[in-house]
Amino acid sequence: MGQGIFITGTGTEIGKTYVTKFLTKALIQSGFRVAPYKPIQTGCVWKDGELKAEDVESYIQTANLSYGQKDLCTYFFEKPASPHLAAHLENVRIDVNRMKQHYDCLQKEHDIVLVEGAGGLAVPIMEENEMYMTKDIIQMLNIPLIVVVPPHLGSINHTLLTVEYAKANRLSILGIVFNKVSSHPDIIEKDNMRVIEKLTNLPILGKVPEDGGEIDDVLKWFYIEKILNIENNPVL
Repeated sequence: MGQGIFITGTGTEIGKTYVTKFLTKALIQSGFRVAPYKPIQTGCVWKDGELKAEDVESYIQTANLSYGQKDLCTYFFEKPASPHLAAHLENVRIDVNRMKQHYDCLQKEHDIVLVEGAGGLAVPIMEENEMYMTKDIIQMLNIPLIVVVPPHLGSINHTLLTVEYAKANRLSILGIVFNKVSSHPDIIEKDNMRVIEKLTNLPILGKVPEDGGEIDDVLKWFYIEKILNIENNPVL
């Protein structure tokens, strides 16, 4: 039975997919059987008569995976909206048990499953009598999470709010990955990263450069030994 890790961010367009696909590649290069999994993808596009999840396609291409899209994603929606709204507009009822079953199948066949969420922890997934949120998916899967943070202006506040929300909901955090780090960070970026590490008291698991570059250049920014040392990482 493999280990699951949830990839979240301090908001949307933070770079969760970018981090997930390169982390998948890095772990595979370290000798592990890895599957990236996106429970819900909104903003899909039509290709060859069916909806395609561009995030999932990015996983497959970057890590050279031998999977089809439906192997790595449960729900595909065309509307680029919050999952609860996209599902409502397309008259689809999201079944959380279906996502759990999909995850369990991947977990049985892999050492590590990287689960990428939609947006941040407080994104609504479905609305019935009550709202079912992203944090509820993490609780259902019972897995720790990594927080993706861009170190630009405002990141201290956004990161602390995300960490406190996780703490309030008894979620375990493995650490932080800084994404979109400038090649020559200015005083604001440097201080944001310093203060976030100090105030959250969480391990920094990677600092991914903004300009990307070749795959091998990106992979060196992940501290794989910290990510794999799950039992010894601090939890909230």
